[in-house]
Amino acid sequence: MVTNNESTVQEQQNQDILMIEGMRCGSCAIAVEALLKKQPGVSDAAVNFAADVAMIRWHKEKPPLASLQQAVARLGYRLHSSVDPDRSKLQAESVRKHLQRRLAVALVFGMWSMMPALLIYLAPLGAVEPEVLWPLAIASGLFAAPVVLYSGSHFYRVGWRTLLAGSPGLDSLILLAVFAASIISVWQLVSGSYHVYFDAAVMLITFQLIARLLDTSVRRRASEIIRRYLQQVPEQVTHKTAAGKLETRPAEDIKTGERIILQAGEQLALDGRIVRGHGQADLSMLTGEHMPQSLGPGAELLAGCQLLEGELELVITASTGQRRIDRLSRSISALLSRKTTLQRLTDRIARILLPVIMVAAVLAVGLALVQGVPLPEAAARGLAVMIISCPCALSLAIPLVITMGHANMIHRGIVLQDPAALEAAAEVGAIVFDKTGTLTTGEPSVDSITPAGQWTESSLLQLAQSTLQGSAHPVARGLMATMPSVPEPATEETRESFAGAGTRWINGDQTALAGRASWLREQGVDVPATEDTGMSVHLACNGLYAGKIGFQETLRPESAATIRQLVSLGYAIYLLSGDTRKACLDLARRLGIPPEHVLSEYSPEQKHSFIDTLEKQTPTVFVGDGLNDGLALAGARLGIAVGNAASATGAAAAVYLTESIDKVPATLQLAQRAHKLMHQNLFWAVGYNALVIPLAIMGWIQPVIAAVAMSLSSLCVLLNSLRMQKQLADDAPDKARALSQAASPA
Repeated sequence: MVTNNESTVQEQQNQDILMIEGMRCGSCAIAVEALLKKQPGVSDAAVNFAADVAMIRWHKEKPPLASLQQAVARLGYRLHSSVDPDRSKLQAESVRKHLQRRLAVALVFGMWSMMPALLIYLAPLGAVEPEVLWPLAIASGLFAAPVVLYSGSHFYRVGWRTLLAGSPGLDSLILLAVFAASIISVWQLVSGSYHVYFDAAVMLITFQLIARLLDTSVRRRASEIIRRYLQQVPEQVTHKTAAGKLETRPAEDIKTGERIILQAGEQLALDGRIVRGHGQADLSMLTGEHMPQSLGPGAELLAGCQLLEGELELVITASTGQRRIDRLSRSISALLSRKTTLQRLTDRIARILLPVIMVAAVLAVGLALVQGVPLPEAAARGLAVMIISCPCALSLAIPLVITMGHANMIHRGIVLQDPAALEAAAEVGAIVFDKTGTLTTGEPSVDSITPAGQWTESSLLQLAQSTLQGSAHPVARGLMATMPSVPEPATEETRESFAGAGTRWINGDQTALAGRASWLREQGVDVPATEDTGMSVHLACNGLYAGKIGFQETLRPESAATIRQLVSLGYAIYLLSGDTRKACLDLARRLGIPPEHVLSEYSPEQKHSFIDTLEKQTPTVFVGDGLNDGLALAGARLGIAVGNAASATGAAAAVYLTESIDKVPATLQLAQRAHKLMHQNLFWAVGYNALVIPLAIMGWIQPVIAAVAMSLSSLCVLLNSLRMQKQLADDAPDKARALSQAASPA
């Protein structure tokens, strides 16, 4: 019998993430995806244009990479076996410049093409003499030539490729409409007629370039995620040769089984097992534990962790590409390849719309011929159908909402990094918070001071600060924050750290100890019975016990108020952390989070698994800040990174809050407003086509009027999208807190 976990593992083993080079739009992704699904051995495929990645799945044997590369090459793209973030970044920049150049040409030459066309339209009013109409039509065509031949060339290539792949979309419709408008116009000129439609082709190309540029500027940021994720680990290591010689080498050259040396303050570049030495390491980058962990021979240490104290010799257990952090990055790539609800809806509409429009155009031509209309005029009716029903408004529906609200969101400290966030917040029912760095500062603060004997609270605190001065331990940083100015000693001093135990400070004739109670006892100090929780420091001076300083995690000032506000709005709040059970329950008690909603000691993969399970019950938001949160942030319906989030986490999240979590309620409200406007725009774009296509079939709309009507449909979508900007402008940043407390998320 195969369990669910075994099935999940098998499914993950039977999938791979590949990189697609050369895609310039969503239609490219649709064509590649359709082609990959048809390849032998491929059971499913998903292509994400924003991240330049393709996820393929298979049942039995993995399809040969060479055959997949050959198939994709036929469409004009390149398939790579691994994701190269730098290549993806260069490609994103190339696409942006590519669109900007073509849009500039379309705007300049399109304006001059429209001017003679406008005079032709005014001819029935006597504004132009009849003998100049044909030269004006020639001029309109000449000025339109750079737009049609250069600015629109990409649409033709992609449109043809998607037709070949059997997945025609917006670009295929643009190809057919521009081709028809140009052929009919040239035919009319050769026949001596001035009824040309170059202006309609120009408007179609220009509007589509604007839509594509808006869409690209927002969606291409996903290509940064993996590049930033892997930048969190160093590229160089200290390699120990078989002869015992130490040398600095690139991490990518180190193989499994070789040995490296890790010194205090250094970050580990490869996964390894400790074979010699003891130390304390900060594991929060991958586990979320706020307190350093004591490590010795036999312990596993993962790339990305930092050694705070001691010196370690490790044997490498996973080289570059096989590390835990590499597996996490591949998992995030797989999550990015998923399509959102609105993406799937728009793709379906586009696929259905093209055959409907082509049938309608043929029907218009046939009906006109039956009515005895001359062939040129009948062809013009078919062209009018294609132009007026071209889904410019459909392609603008989502990017315009995002663009209109983006500036105001940034002004409030809310950075939108993935448009999917705007649909993800529609029916959110649960909000899951990471602990360390999200709800807390990640640096403990003094909770209690218990002096012994003749010691006072102030003198004990000063002794602790002097003893631990310069230590990288979080407790030491918390002490220094309590009293930043520590007096300089009058005589020479020495300080010795014992990894995972404590610190000895000798200042003249005074010897002070600070650390665990068990370590002080080993040094001959009579310490009262107590528990070593890692959240307290015991002190002794000249062999006599001086007292204890207790610590607690420091709550962010806004944490309690934000949690109360979200609870009052009806959200279920969860605490999900890699830290210990006791630390998580203590914090939950201070914030009013029920114990049954507290999940502790979770790995990054377990966090994602929990989020995935919770998503099946209710749409979920995950709020985090550490690198160990990247997988959960990318996998959640809505991922929000806050404050001092690691750069990789900030990229993996759909939303990044530059200040603190007190913007979470406002983020949900703004996203819900945008989601509503997106659906309104999509409804209008589809409804508009349903309304005007029958009119065009009947011949009541000429091609030029069709071009104007097409522009008006896009204008309606634009005006509706402006409501996003207006609502945010009314909701001034200085009133954000009052509004978020009073408003409902609905």
